[in-house]
Amino acid sequence: MITEEKAQAPLVDPTGQALGQLVTTARVDAIFGQPVERGDTTVIPCSEVAVGMGMGSGSGPVDEKGNLTGGGSGGGGGARGRPVAAIVITKEGVRVEPIFDLTKIVLASLTTGTFILLWVGRLFLMRRSGRGPSLSKLRRSIGS
Repeated sequence: MITEEKAQAPLVDPTGQALGQLVTTARVDAIFGQPVERGDTTVIPCSEVAVGMGMGSGSGPVDEKGNLTGGGSGGGGGARGRPVAAIVITKEGVRVEPIFDLTKIVLASLTTGTFILLWVGRLFLMRRSGRGPSLSKLRRSIGS
């Protein structure tokens, strides 16, 4: 007699799988690249690896029969890497050459400058309208 059996897929633990990928991504090979040798000089590239992960869940109301009517689940993650330095080994010694990200420096400068300009403008407008801080009002409130 021939019976039909359903093949069941092995149960996969998503949390364990995600943590396994995290460990694989954050290994030493991801930080330090393969050394490159040119003559008497060896260069080892170094990078920064950032990994993020998130998970969710859900639930819902129970109907008259006691069955869950809601549901939910979810998860996600990501990783990125960027070069940060190079270790240079020569006969004279070892030195670390940083790699500057000019785009990041310019964006941080523009953001800081804009923030300062907005606050200075706001304080100037508040002072002109009489609603802003004034040294004489502060002295009167302290009682000097």
